[in-house]
Amino acid sequence: MNSTMHRIFVLSPVYDQHYLSVRKEEISKSPLQTLPKRLNLYHCLQQATQYELFILSFPPKALKRRSPRWLPPQTVRLGDFVQRFCPSLDAPKLRILLAFIFYPLHILSSVRRGDILVLDNYEITSVLAAWLCRFFHGTRVILDFEDGRHLIDRGWQLIFYRLAELLGRPLINGAILAHPLLGTRLRPRTPTIVIPGFYSASESKGRPPFNDVVRFIYAGTLDSVRGVDLLLEVIPCLPTSGWRLDITGSGPLEPNVREVASSPSNADRVFYHSILSEKDHSLLLHQSHVGLNLQISADPISTVTFPSKIFSYLSAGLIVLSTKASSVQDELKDACLYFDEENGDGFANTMTRIICSPESVAPHSPKKDFGLSATTERLKIFLASFPL
Repeated sequence: MNSTMHRIFVLSPVYDQHYLSVRKEEISKSPLQTLPKRLNLYHCLQQATQYELFILSFPPKALKRRSPRWLPPQTVRLGDFVQRFCPSLDAPKLRILLAFIFYPLHILSSVRRGDILVLDNYEITSVLAAWLCRFFHGTRVILDFEDGRHLIDRGWQLIFYRLAELLGRPLINGAILAHPLLGTRLRPRTPTIVIPGFYSASESKGRPPFNDVVRFIYAGTLDSVRGVDLLLEVIPCLPTSGWRLDITGSGPLEPNVREVASSPSNADRVFYHSILSEKDHSLLLHQSHVGLNLQISADPISTVTFPSKIFSYLSAGLIVLSTKASSVQDELKDACLYFDEENGDGFANTMTRIICSPESVAPHSPKKDFGLSATTERLKIFLASFPL
């Protein structure tokens, strides 16, 4: 590699099966549901800058092992990219403290003048590393504001999240936002671009014929924030035939979902699949007609996150039936159909209308701004707003 070539370093906690095969032990969960979006973003950043891109990560903690274990540095693949994990002593009570030493030094030793740092949300160790790189190398920093859950968190981690935001905000030269309102958390006049997700027409195999049955699918977290409790309530209100509902995912309402799916009254109509492999999940999407996004506008999470499942539905060729929470309609316009109201009656009435007259549902074209090539072009304009 040419030593004068600038690079992009993404500071992120995500990992996949490649790293799992190296660790050979049960470790804390990676946010795999957003991994495809992140990989698409990394490809677009690489294309927009023509810089080589690497991912720098801190090793996740073991879930069951309690004895200390030295973790040497590891290099694996994350999609098409090289991912480098720093060394660490994975030991209870010491792990967090050592993260403040090993991870920033790992990043500082990798970065040189002219490189770009991309922060995957505000994390205190990443922010400290970014300050070191700014001081020694004048490094430019981009914030990938994937979600703002820390803005509504009420647990003890809120202290670290808020401290990271306080220290990180002066560093940010530009921000990639998953939700437009996240821009209000930045300094005035900070360049921003909204990228809530990616649409890939190549993933679509065409919607299957209805054949007298409309197949709905809900894929995601099973909780009240995402409206799953209301979905379960409306099932008895739907017509007695002409539809099927597949649910996949996990969360607090999983026992409720299992109970409804196992009820004799819902036989051959409601199916719960738990968490599926990527292959099986893709197959289920392509067997479905309508993807459901039920996120509730009134919940605070809808001001800081965007339901990425919508782009999975669109890319699979599904009709998307969504609430207007998280600025979905503002961003995607008529790419989706929208519920009349965000309550049980609204969900039941809209779903019933589709069940009774599926052929009358006009196909909607996804917004082309969220294809890979279009996003790359938008990123070029965004990056040009502040010199790198």
